Amino acid sequence: MAQEFNVRNEFFCDEDTFWDAFFAEEFNRRLFLNELKFPEWKRLSFKDEGTGASRKVAHTFYARPALVGLPGPLQKIMGDRFAYEETGSYDGATHKYSFTNKPNTMADKIVCRGVLATEKLGEKHIVRTAKVNLEVKVMMVGKVAEDRFIADLHKSYSTAAAFTETYLKEKGLWSK
Repeated sequence: MAQEFNVRNEFFCDEDTFWDAFFAEEFNRRLFLNELKFPEWKRLSFKDEGTGASRKVAHTFYARPALVGLPGPLQKIMGDRFAYEETGSYDGATHKYSFTNKPNTMADKIVCRGVLATEKLGEKHIVRTAKVNLEVKVMMVGKVAEDRFIADLHKSYSTAAAFTETYLKEKGLWSK
């Protein structure tokens, strides 16, 4: 049975500034390698077309998270080289980024997809929401794996929100 993860974070910038940072290679490299402590991250492709409401972005990256402290059966299933490829597209008209994460292990048994969206709350004040659906279709350990991945998502999104604020402040883009 799939689990859903939802999060909401406020940022003091406009929507375009947020998305420009979100897609910046420097931002992602620092987030994944320095903040989230992934041993490996690399951009596979990036295509940015248009501006404003007509902006469309296609984004694909490869990441290998550090799987620390997994229960034995999960560690055996995931292996020591677990990684995933995220493929997503952003629509500037709706300010939504839809993505799918495809793992390199058991891709037919692990389904993870979601939507990030921003909404203007005021001048240079936005809310970013994330809705992620995760399902691990493995007999006996699927629920345990889902619970662990959801807990990791909570931690990762919290770390990412704090880093986003720091990054925007460093770049002089934080408006508060």
